[in-house]
Amino acid sequence: MARATATKSAKDKPIKLDDADWKILGVLQVDGRATYARLAEAAGISTASAHDRVRKLEQRGVIMGYQALVNPRAVGAAVTAYVAVSERGGATYMDARDRLISLQGVEECHSVAGDESFLLKVRAQSTVALERLVWNIRSIARIERTRTMIVLSTAAERRPVDPFPDPEPPPTSVDPGEDHPELRG
Repeated sequence: MARATATKSAKDKPIKLDDADWKILGVLQVDGRATYARLAEAAGISTASAHDRVRKLEQRGVIMGYQALVNPRAVGAAVTAYVAVSERGGATYMDARDRLISLQGVEECHSVAGDESFLLKVRAQSTVALERLVWNIRSIARIERTRTMIVLSTAAERRPVDPFPDPEPPPTSVDPGEDHPELRG
């Protein structure tokens, strides 16, 4: 049974992925240097078909690239933290975002809903270096405040993206005697 899972490309157009695509993605997420023969074996298709599918997944923006995963502790980045950043908004929003992502130590920058404007994942060599980074963040124009959470331990990081099941449509009618937890707000 094919998993007709919709995902988004870089252009935000839904893309249907079948079981073979997901099997290829599963292998590549664990081993980005897997051979086409290994991908073909995992997906139950020919090597030529595996090569063609990978090329199409790259072109459609599903596969965004290949990179080495570096152990941060092995290169001296012993402290991981999340920094919630509140920004005053306005015309400088994009400038603030661009300045945040240009700071050394900022690994991820997410625009978020709620009291904060951004959530940053940062890495530093020490708490002293982390403090310096937080002060650099606070010095950016229109940044009102920051809230820093230091990671004590990490249970899971860089987990593969699994296939998402097709969403089931909500019921069109509700019987008074039936429980419908999906409709609870």
